[in-house]
Amino acid sequence: MPIVSKIKPTWSPAVLSCVLLCGGVMGIAISPLGAQESSTPESVSGSESAVKDVAEGADGDKVEKDATESKVKEPEYEPKSKAVLRRELSTMQYKVTQSEGTEPAFRNLYWNNKKSGLYRCIVCEQSLFTSETKYKSGTGWPSFYAPIKADHVGYKDDHHFFYTRTEVHCSRCNAHLGHVFNDGPQDKTGKRYCMNSAALKFFETGRENDFED
Repeated sequence: MPIVSKIKPTWSPAVLSCVLLCGGVMGIAISPLGAQESSTPESVSGSESAVKDVAEGADGDKVEKDATESKVKEPEYEPKSKAVLRRELSTMQYKVTQSEGTEPAFRNLYWNNKKSGLYRCIVCEQSLFTSETKYKSGTGWPSFYAPIKADHVGYKDDHHFFYTRTEVHCSRCNAHLGHVFNDGPQDKTGKRYCMNSAALKFFETGRENDFED
């Protein structure tokens, strides 16, 4: 039986929502008792097109992302067996991408990465996010307000927690990436793509296509 604890209303909405919704890292279930009503984000579950529309609708950001997109190449990919992935990925990378696990907050590779560059899928190296849409959410996981291209990620309803979340995965290899919530920057898309570092591979600016080496 997981330990249940109360959340203090002094926590910020972004931290509280990620603990409630992205949680389960250590088997701890956290009760929303005592939390402010605004701390729990509106459900993001629904059609993939709804999330795509918001991601594509921030006109001010699309110009920014187009410059990065023009430099990005996509490697060829041949699906790999679970046995091959077990050999090639670390224990955490496999747990996250193949079993929809969650890595510890604040104890992962990219949560505080401030370098400029591109984030690709750890399994197939498809481009997913750029540093231009990464922001400080205070949750302990790398957070972005939009993917590099709307069709590079897929979505599905996740019923593993005590209410429905929207799971995010790589659209090419189906590797689990994390979840998306409605408490992102309101001056951008309003979305928070709460990703696992273990599902990502970072390439610094100028080396976005180093997979060709």
